[in-house]
Amino acid sequence: MIRIAVVDDEERIRHGLVKLIGQYGELFQVVAACASGQELLDRMGGLRLDLIITDIKMPQMTGLQMIERVRRRDTKVKFAVLSGFNDFAFARQAIRFGVEDYLLKPVDEEELAELLHRVHGQAEQERYRKSVAVDEHLRLLLRSEIKHLPEHMAQGAVRELGRTSLLRDHFAVFVLRCEPDAAAEAIERSTDVWSRERKVIAWEPRLLVIAAAIGKGDHADTIRELGHTLLQRLPQSTQARVGASGIHQGPAKLREAYLEAENCLQTCWYEPGAKAMLDAFHAPKPAETDPNPALMLDREFRPALQLLDLDRAGQALRGWLDDLIGRRASWRTLREGSEAVFDLIRCEKRERRLPVGEETEDAAALVPVLFPNGAAFSAAFLAAAEKQLGALGSAKQENRVVETVKAFVQTHYTEELELQRLADTVFLTPSYLSKLFKTETGETITDYIISVRIERAKERLIKEPALKTYEIGERVGYPDPTYFNKVFKKVVGLTPKEYRERVRL
Repeated sequence: MIRIAVVDDEERIRHGLVKLIGQYGELFQVVAACASGQELLDRMGGLRLDLIITDIKMPQMTGLQMIERVRRRDTKVKFAVLSGFNDFAFARQAIRFGVEDYLLKPVDEEELAELLHRVHGQAEQERYRKSVAVDEHLRLLLRSEIKHLPEHMAQGAVRELGRTSLLRDHFAVFVLRCEPDAAAEAIERSTDVWSRERKVIAWEPRLLVIAAAIGKGDHADTIRELGHTLLQRLPQSTQARVGASGIHQGPAKLREAYLEAENCLQTCWYEPGAKAMLDAFHAPKPAETDPNPALMLDREFRPALQLLDLDRAGQALRGWLDDLIGRRASWRTLREGSEAVFDLIRCEKRERRLPVGEETEDAAALVPVLFPNGAAFSAAFLAAAEKQLGALGSAKQENRVVETVKAFVQTHYTEELELQRLADTVFLTPSYLSKLFKTETGETITDYIISVRIERAKERLIKEPALKTYEIGERVGYPDPTYFNKVFKKVVGLTPKEYRERVRL
């Protein structure tokens, strides 16, 4: 609405102009009709004006003199001047004073309409510019500690916001999470019942921030009541959480208020049900330190994972998650914990030459704010983790293959152990078995067979002194004495005879 004052010493013209302006609708309202410039000046303390339409020729104080004096009080109000004289000198002087238009009496209705709508358009642009500037300053101080901002930037934002009715005195900050996502305009309408100055800002996915003025008539539970009122006004199907700060004063406290509200939101995010609200006055005392999720994993989950004891790993993971949820860990802690879990799984898969990549995608999707509550996040996390542990099940099966081959070698080491024969026992191709065995143990199958045979030979050399060294070689799978001596010395560093004599000493 454009608020207008009409100033003319001729009553007929003054009233006629008021009536004429009234025909252009509710966008334009005459809030003062004055017979002189002094009368307007006397009343200006109680008026908020967008446009003053004044006669130039008036006794005691001309319209131009009045404009000059009004400018000293309010540099933003706009002017249009009236005159019964088609005198260019007046027009030139009026333009020098920065008036919007110069209208001749009798006023042409089309010219007046064009003036009014032009002023309205300019006012709308100015309001939009101010709104954008307020938004930018709010975002800046909500996101950043003042001490970390360039001094001129911080001071400018504090100064401009301090001039607004929203942050001139006390205020509170609310952080709202909605599922499905809500538009700032919809939340603006939902907070109409608050009956107070407020600003709704689209923040991050699923999040909106609301700064609201707190007045002298408010009480200790006002913030809690405002939060619950907002939740009641949201659609019944909406899942929502609201965190609210305490009461603060001055724009410099915006960041502190935001962090309080965000912490409250993250705490009540764990509450059951479709809607929940928590404010800083009723929030539980925060823990001195958040748990280190990576260190907690080292206790049970990591050892079980390395042993491929997947059942125990799953149980450890569920216990680990229950612990974090019981502590109502911050979203950051949950995010870091999720990444640590999938990093461990990825490392284990690499160790076992399994494909990697999916676990990184799963971890990236586990952003707490994207889930309506803690229960939904937990379900998604466990489902993703169980899928990745299942992928390690194939590695566990391959590990059993290696153990089977080892057991066969330890039982049949005196026999001819060709690779094909070993592969047939586990139903694999020789090439695949050879590669798998090397991957799992770090040594070739041939090296393993040699190590088993030499260990058995060492045992017999000690426990069966009556047997000749060549006889021991035959009994561990080396019928050729020369070859047995060569292999034994390569592995042990001594011939079989030297080894037996040294052990006896």
